[in-house]
Amino acid sequence: MSSARPASVTIRPGLLCLGLIAAVSSGCYEYLEVPATPGLAGHEVQLSITDSGSVVLASQVGYGIEAVDGKLISDSDMRYQVAVTSIRRRDGQETDWNGESVNIPHSVVSTIMERRFSRARSTLVAAATTMAMVVARRAFGGTGGATTPGGKPGGGTGPR
Repeated sequence: MSSARPASVTIRPGLLCLGLIAAVSSGCYEYLEVPATPGLAGHEVQLSITDSGSVVLASQVGYGIEAVDGKLISDSDMRYQVAVTSIRRRDGQETDWNGESVNIPHSVVSTIMERRFSRARSTLVAAATTMAMVVARRAFGGTGGATTPGGKPGGGTGPR
């Protein structure tokens, strides 16, 4: 008579930590409207462009621009200088850029928003990821042994 113990699902703390670190390090960001201040230089921003601004900037960034994302290099009395990472057109299409510098007059910007880390969203994503990993481990964990087509664990002779 065998005294085999029932298989129990053991969740490895290392696996959970790895998932949690991955979820938190990728993080969730959001854009929050901020007043235009010189202290924003060096920060990731999104500039919403007015209708007339879309026409003014057409030769630099293309037609129908709604928003410009990038790192604010400088903010003078008359213009923002932005290392552009992406632009969004009014039809919803987005185009990635490689940090090209674009000068944008203040007069064509309707709002300026700063990209900030969202602790609440990141925590929610980390919790959901952890729960998904626990559920997946319990659903698919099994005993971890492989079987041959005959059903006997370890009874195969290997590849031929």
